[in-house]
Amino acid sequence: MKALAVLAVAVMGAIGIAGLAELTQNRPDPVEAGSATVLTFDVDTRDYQRGEGAAAQALWAVCSATVGGDVSGVPAPAEGGVDDGYTVTISPAIGENGRKRLSGCLEDATLDRVMGHVQSITTDT
Repeated sequence: MKALAVLAVAVMGAIGIAGLAELTQNRPDPVEAGSATVLTFDVDTRDYQRGEGAAAQALWAVCSATVGGDVSGVPAPAEGGVDDGYTVTISPAIGENGRKRLSGCLEDATLDRVMGHVQSITTDT
């Protein structure tokens, strides 16, 4: 009976570890040629010395490394102006895993005194 209980605990432990690995593993997304992802985000700063535009550029410089593809360069003010955030284009489009990585990077405290907020992530195919 003890051997059966030990075996059951070992099997459950292995299943638990495999499940946790599945949930936390970072996988590349499929690449679809000719597609693009448009990301709009804004930044909040707390006494950041160089202003909001520089904070957006610095945050994007760090977080753009979390996804592959070609990036449009520095974040440009969104169509409504700086108050509506900043926009960047990534080509080819990023998938679900890339979106999660990018959103997490922008919204975590990646830079001192700078916090990003993702407003939208859209994909054009």
